[in-house]
Amino acid sequence: MIDEEIVLFPYMEECAQRKQTAEPSGLSSLRGPVATLVFQHDSAGDKLRAIRQASGNYRVPEDACMTYRSVFRALADLEADLHQHIHLENNILFPRATAVEEILPC
Repeated sequence: MIDEEIVLFPYMEECAQRKQTAEPSGLSSLRGPVATLVFQHDSAGDKLRAIRQASGNYRVPEDACMTYRSVFRALADLEADLHQHIHLENNILFPRATAVEEILPC
């Protein structure tokens, strides 16, 4: 998320506004940072899938306490939220941004 917030999103905003800033981002293209973020997204998804597998698909034992149940529910919610985040960026935001960059290079 740091790469997104500090590097990629400010550059995308700069491109969208078509302004020169006093301190340029130093990027010449979105392609490299986007590829890095897609790799990071894949890695995070892989880690959450491993947690899901290790937890038996977040299956809670019958005699589990509320804390145990809450942790598994939170992990399932985290995984769902992360997949939604990844989908929106990888499949909507990044392709649109790189397409705009091809038409209107910064």
